[in-house]
Amino acid sequence: MRVEDLESVERKLLSSGWRLEDVVVEEDRYVDLTHCAGSPARQIALRVRLRKSLTKNTSTSELTFKGALIEEGVKAREEITTKLEDPEKVTEILLLSGFPIITVRKKRRIYSTTESKAKIYLDEVEGLGNYVEIEVMNPESREEYMKTLNQVKEELGLSKEENIVKSYLELKMEGRGT
Repeated sequence: MRVEDLESVERKLLSSGWRLEDVVVEEDRYVDLTHCAGSPARQIALRVRLRKSLTKNTSTSELTFKGALIEEGVKAREEITTKLEDPEKVTEILLLSGFPIITVRKKRRIYSTTESKAKIYLDEVEGLGNYVEIEVMNPESREEYMKTLNQVKEELGLSKEENIVKSYLELKMEGRGT
């Protein structure tokens, strides 16, 4: 969900016992698949991610396939990820193969607590603004997912905020920048 003031959300997290796990900077390089896959490419994604942890002073990179949404209105999809040794070479190979690359950059603060099955991401997304992402870890059902999501939103004073199931890539392509 989009928010104006991440600091007030962060204060509520800290006062409710949530713990800062990490602060990372991520560069996501999405492969534009529309040239080879047509309209299904709007529902799937192939991403090269470069991640630098500012807390742990480490860097990682990965390649991820993201399948279509499993259920309407819920941001849940199949994902297959593998580590990358050389993300620059993989990006170069994709570009030389004729695939356009769309880049999304963000700074992300990651919070967790032993009291919830959720993780919370406070994202500052370049060109798009500030977002709070609530990830419910391994829900057993849609009902459990929605219950946990709504409990966390209530705890953070965000119960009236609209859930956004579109990815940052989709928002960027729609021109929903700040």
